[in-house]
Amino acid sequence: MKNTITLKISLILLTSFFYKNINAQLIKKEETKGFMPVVLIENFSSEGCSSCPEADKFLGELIHVVDSATRPVYVLDFHVDVWNKSGWVDNYSDTLNTIRQLNYISKMKDIPMYTPQSFLNGILSVPGADKKNITSFIKQTLARPSPNFLKTNAYQTHADTLYIEYEILGNTDSLLINFAVAESNIYTKVTGGENKGKLLHHHNVVRLFKTESVKSNKGKSYLLIPKGFNLKQTRVTTFIQHERTWYVFGADQLVN
Repeated sequence: MKNTITLKISLILLTSFFYKNINAQLIKKEETKGFMPVVLIENFSSEGCSSCPEADKFLGELIHVVDSATRPVYVLDFHVDVWNKSGWVDNYSDTLNTIRQLNYISKMKDIPMYTPQSFLNGILSVPGADKKNITSFIKQTLARPSPNFLKTNAYQTHADTLYIEYEILGNTDSLLINFAVAESNIYTKVTGGENKGKLLHHHNVVRLFKTESVKSNKGKSYLLIPKGFNLKQTRVTTFIQHERTWYVFGADQLVN
């Protein structure tokens, strides 16, 4: 990664979800006086899950569409470790991701845990490949104002440290702020388990993650970069959510 990370998303309302033929480009975000809405999709998956490749495919298509149309829709793929004893160990899995999924389950009534499972702005749980409900949620959410707006900037001054600056507009009481570094376009040839023989294509796999309590409307945090981890083809997604409900009230994404 160079000394700065270029802003990717210019926040505008969704006018046509499957808007086509717009070349993706890095765009500096315009200042806004209002609280424009965003959608954050947290998908929980595993390379050992036979249903997950379908979600990978759909979410990859979704990312391409919203990137091309510069829509404020962000996708994070958290790999869990619950399938690691089923014949294949997912090298991108993390017990902390499993715990995060369980925490979401505990905040929703009568919701089972499964993969691939997506949480939309921390409000709704749907299967990761549920194109109809995810598309509907995006359209409805981007038509309503948000209680907060989040702006971020990131830079690297040391080989092992990524600094993230943020500003939150709106009430900051009882908020958590999360920082995620996700790696794009990962391919894995699976030689065991339910996906044996398949070449899997992953999108925005979370590799680094950190959560803090919001103390003020402006702040700075950092993520330690493991030795040997290449920040090329990564996205830094920052989002705020209510500390009790985990509803997501704002998000921003920077693309390297």
